[in-house]
Amino acid sequence: MPDYTSTLYAERDAGDQRTAEQWARAVWEDASLPTRMFLRAGWRCLGLRSRRAPDRVLGWTIAESTPDSVVLEIPSRIMTARNAIRLGTGYVQWTTEVDFHRSPARLLWSLAVPVHRRVIPARMRRVAHPARPGDRQHRLVTRFQRKLINPALSRLPGQTLLETTGRTSGLPRRTPISGRRTGDRFWLVSEFGLRSHYVRNIQADPRVRLRLHGRWHQGVARLVPEDDLRARLKSLPRMDRAVIRTVGTDLLSIRIDLD
Repeated sequence: MPDYTSTLYAERDAGDQRTAEQWARAVWEDASLPTRMFLRAGWRCLGLRSRRAPDRVLGWTIAESTPDSVVLEIPSRIMTARNAIRLGTGYVQWTTEVDFHRSPARLLWSLAVPVHRRVIPARMRRVAHPARPGDRQHRLVTRFQRKLINPALSRLPGQTLLETTGRTSGLPRRTPISGRRTGDRFWLVSEFGLRSHYVRNIQADPRVRLRLHGRWHQGVARLVPEDDLRARLKSLPRMDRAVIRTVGTDLLSIRIDLD
């Protein structure tokens, strides 16, 4: 039995065709240069000497390898460390095992454990969901909206508000929006499409409430990706249209059928 073992998991899309070795390389070798330097320096402090070679993964020897499983290993005089990456249906499992050969190993590894438990899961999440164009802009805009704009607009009596049900909490979530009512339908355009939290809430539960001119209405929201965005934007107020075009990256039309 190893002296230390831990198992971490990350989600894996059904269409992910990467092998276990490709996953391991993505987690370590596709990390930023500062992260890779930090990892290698940490391993050296533990006495684990990784040697660069094409047939290694960031210096770790490939002890075993199949499409669904790979075992990486580095021995040293004071400890031997192994990382086993296994692919399952909808998940990736990363198991770390360490054998202590000399007394300093236990103390050194105890200092490394907090870093290990933060870096590996973070890298696995990043590999599972790679950054897309517009992600940074989305984070900056949504942070600004959440902290400053939305609280201020929500207090205005005449502001249009969309109330969805939180997909995780089950609590009502209100978002200031803009759009235009046409008969018993209200149309709006989401700047960030499926990345917007209120859009994800709609996917989980399309029943919504809409506050128009100070009056609340019940309705059912529907995502309309086939809508003509150019024509839809033209139908919106000029200021709203300008803001959406300036900050938006993944525009998506949404229709609310009012009861």
